Amino acid sequence: MSEPQSPNVLLESSFRFCPRCGRPGPEIHHRRELRCGACGLRFFFNTAAAAGAFVFAGTELLLCVRSQDPGQGLLDVPGGFIEYDESIEEGLRREITEELSIEVTDFRYLTSAPNDYCYAGIPYKTADIFYTCVAINPEALRPADDVAAILRVEPGAVDLDSFAFASTRRAFVELLCRLNREERDFFPV
Repeated sequence: MSEPQSPNVLLESSFRFCPRCGRPGPEIHHRRELRCGACGLRFFFNTAAAAGAFVFAGTELLLCVRSQDPGQGLLDVPGGFIEYDESIEEGLRREITEELSIEVTDFRYLTSAPNDYCYAGIPYKTADIFYTCVAINPEALRPADDVAAILRVEPGAVDLDSFAFASTRRAFVELLCRLNREERDFFPV
């Protein structure tokens, strides 16, 4: 995998013209602010909230195979960007239903991690929030949205490098640490 480009390089190549007045050459300041000297536009690329869940069906973990880039063909957890006016939990519940076609219960906070999500050549900085939860109706599992397939695996059998994103790898390590410490109050099943 190639080294990711710096956010400034990606933003400058993605925004060669001001989105308000159309003049060329808006500048990037402090890695996340687009400024246009012609019309005075100041647009901030703030961190986006995203959430993912390690969903359990019994002792098995439900993992997704991504059907699209970024990370096409690699593993991920169900989840995604939080929409306007949604709580983290509402957005995560919506994403799980959209991607796995199931309902879940017993959300438990696991950890959070920063992430770089480059979609269609545009970089997004995200704060990814991870939970564990339990599938209510795992017999209804059906991949949908941006999920090519759903895997049912034992957590210890997953190759860390098979995850699409660094934030998910970091959260998975935390999950394994907690499971290995046998934190019964944490374990979702």
